[in-house]
Amino acid sequence: TDGVFINNAKVIVADIKTDNGVVHVIDAVLLPRTTVVDIINNSEDHFILSNVLGLTGLDEALNGEGPFTVFAPTDDAFDAIPENVLNDILSDEKLLTSILTYHAVGAKALSTDLSDGQEITTINGAKVKVTINNDGVFINNAKVIQADLEAENGVVHIIDEVLDILTSLDDIIENKVS
Repeated sequence: TDGVFINNAKVIVADIKTDNGVVHVIDAVLLPRTTVVDIINNSEDHFILSNVLGLTGLDEALNGEGPFTVFAPTDDAFDAIPENVLNDILSDEKLLTSILTYHAVGAKALSTDLSDGQEITTINGAKVKVTINNDGVFINNAKVIQADLEAENGVVHIIDEVLDILTSLDDIIENKVS
């Protein structure tokens, strides 16, 4: 590990002078940092989630160092919520933030790290339950439809429902920041 590094790339030839600057040859391709938010923002199926993360400022938090695990409901999952309920949630920033933080964990949990019956504490303090059976992997009642989208600061699992929005709303509200 001796030498000069740019991120994880080692400088193998330094200080090649040119007319308009200096070139350093490195032994790897530098790629931009990808965060869990980048995965969500670049997904065709997460327009709503991307927007509400931006509305609450959680996109900035989830762009941080991490690690994070995000259970990311699709646009279809949001569309399945009755319009009046969704409007009430969107008009209450504290409630929206509580719901969104119920979809994130302050640790990296790949699918291989999950076990049937496991309970995971989310960022908002409430727990989600993992169920693994012949029908698939579930976070509460939401099915994981795509797992292990890895970023530098964590992982995203795409789910087909907003987590227990109607059945566990009381638990979520109890844990929201006053």
